[in-house]
Amino acid sequence: MPDIEAGHAGRWAGLALVAGAATWFWAFTHHRLLLYGDATAHLAIARRIVDSATPGLSQWGTVWLPLPHLLMAPFVLVNAWWKSGVAGSVPSLAALVLATWLLHQIVVRQWGATAAAWAAAVFCLNPSLLYLSVVPMTESIYLAAFLGVVERCTAYSDQPRMAIAWQIGAWGLAASLCRYDGWLLLPFALFVVMRHAAKAQRAMAAGLRFCLVAGIGPVFWLLYNWWYFDDPLAFVRGPYSARQIALRGGSYPGDHNLWLAALYFLKDVTLTCGVPLMILALAGWLFWRGRGVGWLLLIPLPWYLWAMWSGNVPIFIPQYWPHGYYNLRYGVQLLPAVASGSAAVAAALRRGARRVILPRLSHRAAGAGVVAGLAVVCGAAYLAMLRAPGPAAYAEAAHNAPGRLAMEHALAQALAAWQPGQRILMYYGSYPGALADDAIPVSSVVQESNFLLWQDALYAPHRHVDWVVVEQRTPVAKWVGRRDLQQYFHAVASLHIDDQPHIEVYRRNDI
Repeated sequence: MPDIEAGHAGRWAGLALVAGAATWFWAFTHHRLLLYGDATAHLAIARRIVDSATPGLSQWGTVWLPLPHLLMAPFVLVNAWWKSGVAGSVPSLAALVLATWLLHQIVVRQWGATAAAWAAAVFCLNPSLLYLSVVPMTESIYLAAFLGVVERCTAYSDQPRMAIAWQIGAWGLAASLCRYDGWLLLPFALFVVMRHAAKAQRAMAAGLRFCLVAGIGPVFWLLYNWWYFDDPLAFVRGPYSARQIALRGGSYPGDHNLWLAALYFLKDVTLTCGVPLMILALAGWLFWRGRGVGWLLLIPLPWYLWAMWSGNVPIFIPQYWPHGYYNLRYGVQLLPAVASGSAAVAAALRRGARRVILPRLSHRAAGAGVVAGLAVVCGAAYLAMLRAPGPAAYAEAAHNAPGRLAMEHALAQALAAWQPGQRILMYYGSYPGALADDAIPVSSVVQESNFLLWQDALYAPHRHVDWVVVEQRTPVAKWVGRRDLQQYFHAVASLHIDDQPHIEVYRRNDI
C-alpha cells in the first residue's frame, strides 16, 4: 500500500514542465528542433491536413497514424511555427507533462509514494525523452496514451467499475491512433478488463465496452487504407511502409535473430537510461512484488523484439555493427518500465535501511540517505549523457541531419523565386522543410497525396504546374513526362549534396 498520500503527482508534472521548457528553449535557440527528418515530415503531414490542393482525409497519409498530426495541425497554420518546428513542440511537451503525472499515479498504487516520486523524476528528467518531448516527434505523445491505458487499468484492478472500462477504451483508442505499438497493447488491456470484471461476473459486458471504444482505431485505419489505397494493409506492405524501406536497405541486425535483436534493443535502452538505472530496473522486475497490473509497462519489450526480428524496425547502435545511429530513440519506450522497476528497488532499499542497515541513525535519515545515494549515481549517469555526442535520441538526430538540412536549404534557395499563384510538382515526402523555409503553401504544391491531380501533373506537367522538382529515385523522376519537361520547362538548379539524392529544379519557360 502507498506509504503516504498520492497527492504530489502535480509537483512532478510541474517539474516535467520546467525541465521540458528549459530543454525547448535550448533547442529553439540553437536551431535543434528539426534535426530529425521525421520531425519535419510529421509537421509536413500536419500542414497538409489543413492546407492542400485536394483537401480531405487522404491527406492523412498511409503509414503514420493520424493522432499526432491532428494535434499539431492547429499550430502549423502559423507559418513561423511551421518553419521553426514550434508547432510540433506544443503537443509533445504537453504530453510529457501528462505522461509524468500518469506514471506517478501508476507507481504510487504499485509501490508507494517514495517509489512514485523516484519514477516520476527518473522519467521526466531523462535527457533523451526531454529532447524528444520538445520536437515534433510522436514518442512522448504515445507514452502519454500508453500510460493512460496502464493508469486506468491499475485503477480498474482496484475497483472494476464500468465507467473505468470506458476510460481504458478511450486511452486505448488514443494509443492505437498514435503508434502501432498501441495495437499490441489493446489485447493485454482487454485481458485486464475482463479478468478483473470476472470477479463481479461482468467480464463480457466490460470487455464489450472496452472493445467498442478501443477497437475504433485499428478498424478505422484498416478501412481508411482500403478506401484510399485499395489495400487495408497498405501501411504494412505499401511502398512507403517500414517493411519496404527496410527491404531496400538489405539485412539488418536482429533480422530473424531474436537473441541479436534483444542484444541491440537492450543496449539501446541502456544508452537511453544509463547503466545504474538499468541494473536497478532489472533487479526490480526480477524480484517484482508490485500489486495489480504494473507488468503492462513491459509491453514495449516484446513489441520491439518482434519488430526487429521481423525486419520491420532496424536499430543501429554506434558501438555495434554497422556502427550507425538509427532508431536509437525507441529506447525511451521502455523508460516507464525502467523508471518503475528501479523505483521499486529504491523504495525497498529505503525501507531496509530504516529497519536494518543503519539502525543508529533515525529511520527517516537512513532511508533518505540510501535514496539520495542512488539518485546521485543515476543522476551522474544522466549528466554524463550530456557530453558529446549527447543523449542517444539527440545523437541520432544530430548525426543524420547535416546532409538533409543542407539539401533542404539548397532546395529552398532554388525555389526562392516562386510567386503566389504558381504551382510546384514535387515529391513531398523527402524535403518538405524547403517549402516551410520559403513559406510556400502546400495548397500550391502537387504532391503524392493529391492522387488524380498528381497523376495528371506527372503525365503533362505544363498543364498543371509552373515548377517541377525532380528528385532522384522518387515517383517524379520515374514517371514525369520528360518530353513535356524538355519542351515547356528549363532547368534552374541542379543540386548535389553528399549522401543525398540528386535533385533538378525546372521552371516553366513563360514565367
